[in-house]
Amino acid sequence: MSNLTLDEFIKRVKDRASEVLLQTWNCAYSPLTALYEYLGLELTDETLGAAIGFAGGISGNGYICGGLWAAVHAVGAYARKRQKQEGRIVEAGGGMSFIEANNEIHELASRIYREFVALWGSPNCRDLNPGFNLTSPDQQRKCRAIVRKSTEIAVRVLAEKYGAGALLGESNRKG
Repeated sequence: MSNLTLDEFIKRVKDRASEVLLQTWNCAYSPLTALYEYLGLELTDETLGAAIGFAGGISGNGYICGGLWAAVHAVGAYARKRQKQEGRIVEAGGGMSFIEANNEIHELASRIYREFVALWGSPNCRDLNPGFNLTSPDQQRKCRAIVRKSTEIAVRVLAEKYGAGALLGESNRKG
């Protein structure tokens, strides 16, 4: 993967998210899996277990889209990993407020949210998938598009913040 462009990298991550989505029909689990794998993050059973319940806007309740949740989660995990590598982690009570110390993550999450809502009109599954009908081929296509785009938004936000080379380097370590 050493000669990948950012667009090729994004396509691979989106394709992996689509592959997992077709296996699971879980809109949170699939992009989270792909993003963790390609960003060089440790994907644990606990992390995957947490993702499962976010599908369908928190287990079919229509709230925050699982794809949006996964994008925010993975970007926050990647940013925290970078902070740790660079010695920039400040725990609560460590001289500055926890919010100030983690402003970088808040800004990244806010950007993902704004881009997602600008594109889809709402962050909520009940608006994106009225009636929560995943047996409808039209809705399946839309959910697949949402998962792919939320994955792309996450990667592009990280590339703009940390540089495409950093992301492509993580991918090379993946193998």
